[in-house]
Order: sequence, then structure tokens, then C-alpha cells
Amino acid sequence: MEVITVKSTARAQFIDITEEVARRVREVQSGVCFLYVPHTTAGIVINEGADPAVAEDILRIYEKLAPYEFSYRHLEGNSPAHVKSSLTGPCVSVLVEEGRLVLGTWQRIFFAEYDGPRTRKVYLKVLKDR
Repeated sequence: MEVITVKSTARAQFIDITEEVARRVREVQSGVCFLYVPHTTAGIVINEGADPAVAEDILRIYEKLAPYEFSYRHLEGNSPAHVKSSLTGPCVSVLVEEGRLVLGTWQRIFFAEYDGPRTRKVYLKVLKDR
């Protein structure tokens, strides 16, 4: 298992980690790359990376679904981040063939921060085909 360290600079943001993941799977001929975020106020998502407006739109929709101004019962002040991370999820898997991530033309892998700025971890594990 490997660890990717991610540093966010805003309360909520998508950080593209595709190139870092791709670098770490280059030696794999064929397999599956699993990515897991061990944080309850962050997540990981695969979506379009060509137009940054897509990530901005997703974050804006999430803000409408779980606004910071709401009568949450959890009193730490980060309930919206917990809700948003539940929408995103903590893990994704990506196929690897000939040392490359099998992603669609516009797809990128994003670490999703909802309670930043912080330093976070993404765990990466590759299962190689025999």
C-alpha cells in the first residue's frame, strides 16, 4: 500500500491527483488500482477534468444540498462536510493496462476536500493480474 499526501487550500475543493496516481502504477502491466480516503469529511471522485467549471458546478450543487448555514445537530461545525463526503464516497477503483490508468477521454481522479484547508491522505493499492 502507498500513501499520497494531499494539501487543500480551501474549505471545499477538488484536487486533481490523476498524474500522481498514474506515476505510481506505471510499472503495473495489468491490474486494478484501488484508492481510499480515510477521512469522514473528504472523498474521492472520478469526473471530467478538461473544464474546471465542472468541479466548480459540483461543489456549488453540494453546497445547496448541504449548506453551511443550517440547523445541524452535530455541533463541531463540519456537518456539511460529512454530508458531502457521503455523497462522494471514500473510494474508487481504476483498471490498469500496460502501465496506464484506464480512464475515459475527459476523466480525471479528484480528491474531494469538504473541511479544509488540511493535509490529507489517500491510500493506493494495486492488485496485479497474474
